[in-house]
Amino acid sequence: MTEANVPRKPRFQVGDVVRAVGPSVSNREGQTGTLVEVLVSAGNVIYRYRVIFPDGELGTFFGFELELIHAAGTRSIA
Repeated sequence: MTEANVPRKPRFQVGDVVRAVGPSVSNREGQTGTLVEVLVSAGNVIYRYRVIFPDGELGTFFGFELELIHAAGTRSIA
């Protein structure tokens, strides 16, 4: 199997704490939340990520719209 045919792994995992970033997330930019679901497209080509925020609202984002704050199972430094 060539490298081009190997399914890409998701950038984030359930339980990761992430921050919404970029102009496409203006209603949530800079807010942090916890990743609760990884949505997989056909062929494992594109992933979307469902995030719950402290106010209880859910949002769905592409990987480029999120920044990892700390990975699931790790302790926060802050």
